[in-house]
Amino acid sequence: MDGGPDSEIRKDSCDPVNIEDLDVSVAHWHVNSWGGAEYLVTRLSEVLDLDTIYTIGEPAPSDSNPYGDVDFYDVTTDLDLRPVRWIQRRVGRAAEYAIWEDVDWREYGDPDVLVTSGSTTRAVITPDDTLHLNYCHSPPRWLYDLYHDRKDSLVGQLARPLVRYLRVRDATVDPRVDGYFANSPIVARRIRKFYDRDSEVLYPPVDLSKYENRGDEGFYLYLGRLDREKGVPAVVDAFAEGDHRLVMAGGRGDVREAVMNRIRGADTIDYRGFVDESEKLDLLATCRALVFNGRDEDFGIVPIEANASGKAVLTRDEGFPGVFVEDRENGYLHDGTTQGIRKAIDLLERKSVVDPRTAVEQFDVETFQSRCLDQIGSWYEAFRLEGPH
Repeated sequence: MDGGPDSEIRKDSCDPVNIEDLDVSVAHWHVNSWGGAEYLVTRLSEVLDLDTIYTIGEPAPSDSNPYGDVDFYDVTTDLDLRPVRWIQRRVGRAAEYAIWEDVDWREYGDPDVLVTSGSTTRAVITPDDTLHLNYCHSPPRWLYDLYHDRKDSLVGQLARPLVRYLRVRDATVDPRVDGYFANSPIVARRIRKFYDRDSEVLYPPVDLSKYENRGDEGFYLYLGRLDREKGVPAVVDAFAEGDHRLVMAGGRGDVREAVMNRIRGADTIDYRGFVDESEKLDLLATCRALVFNGRDEDFGIVPIEANASGKAVLTRDEGFPGVFVEDRENGYLHDGTTQGIRKAIDLLERKSVVDPRTAVEQFDVETFQSRCLDQIGSWYEAFRLEGPH
């Protein structure tokens, strides 16, 4: 008995999935500067053998991709009402849901699988036979878990109606995602709490082969932007009046001028500003330990890089670094205060750690590649047999 067209679809769906036969595209929410999210999406595209990532905007500075030979293509150049799109881009994240919603993916090859990176790209409306996966760096923290941290200023008070609208907007696009990757168990927990969805943890890959331990030149290292949310004031206070040397490497963030003056006036602190990849690797290879104080970090690749260099990590006991670091094994935990950081330094000075490098093997590139491809294949198999979600 002929079961009609539907039976033909089910019959074809019994063939095993070969991911190399699938048409896959990758979209990334926006490019303002080169950072960890751009590193991740570049590595993801290389695993999927793609040479183009669809995005909004252009990087500043407009250098070529420092992470690989993958180009970023600005989708707004193909949309109608281009003057309106230019204004939307200037508005920033608040308008990105609308921009991504207007992108017609049939113009880019009608992919079998679309992998989006970031929260606003989740707004895309795909054909019904396209599997939409999202790599979630975190649900927007200023809409959810950090909402109360940002509402007390005048700007925060005035922005509250907009934030509430965007929270609703963010929630309404969630059903368009068929499956979530999370960059850490912390983000997986947030996805469950705020979206009521399961996710698969896929750690960002780290090229472990490029890190080395060239000894201990006696200085501690802070690596990252000088932001308040990264706990910089407490780090500065911990070293400014102590006996231990601190090298700080990273661009100027949002810390107050008083903190910068304290850095400049401290004989024990050497601020290098933004450093290139070569100097970063050299600092990691020769420091005594990394000091990390970010608040409830989603992932935090810098502690992984430090351990890969054979160096201990002194980290705030929050977020993924607080889960990753174990006392005496690959570093020491602290409470984020000046006194807590000093206690962690004293512990490291008196007691060494076992072997930091053993903690990072789970983040190697080959593990990322195999888990990524296997999970996409598994999701697509279920999608073509059962439909979305």
